[in-house]
Amino acid sequence: MNNTEHMGYAEVFAFLDAEEQQRLAVVASEISLAQGAFLFEVGDQAAEVFFLAQGRLSVLKKTGFHRKMQIVAILEPGAIVGEAGLLVGHIHKTSIRSIEEAHLFCLKRQDIEALEHTDPQLVVQLLKRLLQVSSLRLEKTAERLTKVL
Repeated sequence: MNNTEHMGYAEVFAFLDAEEQQRLAVVASEISLAQGAFLFEVGDQAAEVFFLAQGRLSVLKKTGFHRKMQIVAILEPGAIVGEAGLLVGHIHKTSIRSIEEAHLFCLKRQDIEALEHTDPQLVVQLLKRLLQVSSLRLEKTAERLTKVL
């Protein structure tokens, strides 16, 4: 069974057409997290991006008080997680923990770099989606900040 047959794959990658989804399935791997497990923690090296297919994840940020962490967001299926992991040398600034059992698809930076040579149009589609999500997150953050100030 390839990744395109796994539950949630078509929904998570709905921004790609069926043929592009098939080509991406060659490099995408599937990850399952038990409830309470960490996908990654603050300070971990980042070298991949994740796409949440099932379950919910909490985004945790250090508060500055001892080892206290604050939930700053809840991620639902369809969310993209850790997209800065595609940048060389990136260190995670947040921790991601599963609220319930979760299933994700993972794309490693090295696989995306290889796709740049073999399937550049697919990489362009991925990067457009990542930029769209990052832009939307920045807009929402700015909206929240203006309400606080």
